Amino acid sequence: MTTLENLYNGNIDPCESESLKNNPKYNQGLSLVAQAQDKLIATLSEEQKRLFDNYLTNAEELSVIIDEEIFKIGYALATKIMIEVEGI
Repeated sequence: MTTLENLYNGNIDPCESESLKNNPKYNQGLSLVAQAQDKLIATLSEEQKRLFDNYLTNAEELSVIIDEEIFKIGYALATKIMIEVEGI
């Protein structure tokens, strides 16, 4: 199967990067954020927890939109580079 076919058939997920998963700085940062979030949640009232959960949901949705746009921009740039390299 070609890369394009694998992408189309869901065998490749651009958001599931092995290089990111294996990046020590990413893993350390993820751990620090999780620890800070746990400490913060422990200090919140039920209403504050609900508001924080709502904040996290909205922030995650925004992050997905941003990631999608970055992917599109990167793909378009790579396509332009390939066209220039091939002299088309």
